[in-house]
Amino acid sequence: MENVLVKQFLDSCHNAKRITELMPKLPKGMTPRHIHVIDAISVIGRSEAVVRVSDISEYFNVTRPSITKMVNELDDMGAVRKVPDPDDRRVVRVSLTDLGQQYYDFYITKYHSWVAEQMDGMDPEHLRITIDTIDQVYRILSTRKMEED
Repeated sequence: MENVLVKQFLDSCHNAKRITELMPKLPKGMTPRHIHVIDAISVIGRSEAVVRVSDISEYFNVTRPSITKMVNELDDMGAVRKVPDPDDRRVVRVSLTDLGQQYYDFYITKYHSWVAEQMDGMDPEHLRITIDTIDQVYRILSTRKMEED
């Protein structure tokens, strides 16, 4: 693979991150990552009776402490409710509050619909190829570590 092409790809990945930062102004203290966690809670909640912190960390394939921190911040903001599992006090159940559902409805449902409208003239196959490419590169790089000199 040519270095120039790799640089262009990495520059595009940076632009992709910047796209997520174009969403409407978030409430004070909230980040796009918080919205992503709210989305995950909603998605997991549609298929599972209970959403646990461990379910969210598995959904993102990240460590539990990082998700615990995000969930605690969302709890402090009033967007999620944490409840200890009655059968195992070490397990924390997470659900969206009414405010969290309002954030989901606006920043996920409404914003994603708006973005879809803006992209209406694009060939959907280009988007599918982009998604597949980013996922493949992530899978490749996440399983390998560069040797440091």
